[in-house]
Amino acid sequence: MMELALIKLGGSLITDKDKPYTPRLEIMQQLAWEVQQIRKQNPHLKLIIGNGAGSFAHQSAKKHNTIEGVFNDADKLGFCLVHQDALELNLLLAKVFLKTGLPVVSLPPLMMVVTQNQQLLKTDFAYIENTLASGMIPLVFGDVVLDQAIGGTIVSSDTLLGELAKYFHRQELQVRLINAGNYPGVCKQNGQVISHITPVNYGQIKTFLGQSESIDVTGGMAKKVAEFLTVASLGIDCWIIDGNIPGNLSRTVLGQSCLGTLISS
Repeated sequence: MMELALIKLGGSLITDKDKPYTPRLEIMQQLAWEVQQIRKQNPHLKLIIGNGAGSFAHQSAKKHNTIEGVFNDADKLGFCLVHQDALELNLLLAKVFLKTGLPVVSLPPLMMVVTQNQQLLKTDFAYIENTLASGMIPLVFGDVVLDQAIGGTIVSSDTLLGELAKYFHRQELQVRLINAGNYPGVCKQNGQVISHITPVNYGQIKTFLGQSESIDVTGGMAKKVAEFLTVASLGIDCWIIDGNIPGNLSRTVLGQSCLGTLISS
């Protein structure tokens, strides 16, 4: 069975979320090196990488309130400015990956997703499938999309990767989803990491899942866990891990011991 790992590189990991438009280039380089190691150790594993918007598009998205819709000329310009910010960060990351010799291709969600009242209406993942088939790595990201009811909105990289996980699971690939962020995993109020979340213990955990402390228009940790539980219900294992720890991402993707939270059915 063909294996696929979907890797989310969180905006809080690859940028300084508290300093507008500030990438963390050293972390990007470390992550690129780890992806190289993954490819060397498991050359048959297919990869899709997604990045969060971090201190780039979250700034402009909040300023223009793009997630709530595009209704006038100012909103249209705002929509395009958010897209530009999202592209800028994605292309920075792509540049770092390409320098490491990773064949990444940037694919904006605008090309594959249409929503209606912020709910997914249509998806077309042909670009992703063709890129994987050619032996290259699709590099997707959270960004603006067109909305048939409210003009436009934003789809997070978590939502996009979740949809891709479900789609490829239906194609009978063996799928796993890894979210690497600037946090040790899903934590209790005392900071202790919850090693495993299932539908059984989710009720207790749900109460203390907070929003993001930095500007985050797409819902923070609470939304992440809820979305990942839906994905996990199909039998797809999802991890939320600390991407700052060297080797943690590669160990998780390769199925070795890792530091973080496993979300499963």
